[in-house]
Amino acid sequence: MRGQPKLRLGIKDILTSTVLGVSAGVLASIFERVDAAFTGGNATPLGYTNTYSWLLLSAYLYGPLGALITTEVQALIGLLTVANPLSWLWPSVNALFALAAGFTSIAVSKLRPNTSILMRLLIMSLVLAVLDIPAVYFVVVTVLGLPAAAYYLALPMYMFLQLVLATTVSYYLLRVLEKSGLKF
Repeated sequence: MRGQPKLRLGIKDILTSTVLGVSAGVLASIFERVDAAFTGGNATPLGYTNTYSWLLLSAYLYGPLGALITTEVQALIGLLTVANPLSWLWPSVNALFALAAGFTSIAVSKLRPNTSILMRLLIMSLVLAVLDIPAVYFVVVTVLGLPAAAYYLALPMYMFLQLVLATTVSYYLLRVLEKSGLKF
């Protein structure tokens, strides 16, 4: 499967991005409640990994608009189901990350069209990890009001979740889609 991300989407692409967002949203409704039960909403490792796995998948396949649709549908489901105490924040944060991953996906596919699936996912994930540096600070220190020490403890976890876990999950999701014979 050689995903060709686009700036303009057809109806099929929009519907597929929406289905990916619903899948992410349903899983987030479960994962983010587990996160909240264990951390009181101060950390969201399962919800984060879930969101960014689907975001990478959608950005790989459909570029920034597909990733934006996927993350905003997922965030809307989170808002409607009050998946965690920070659900109100995710639409704006996810939008920023979706656009960054989507435009990175387009850039890589244009500049290096023969880049492997894994390498393209890793490059997108690295861009998101760089965005995580100020985003995690904003959420941990500004929104949650935790001390800066909590940021320094949380940042490595979110870097690992982004660069290793979410990228791996996205890669395997893409491989499953590839083996399914569906055209994307």
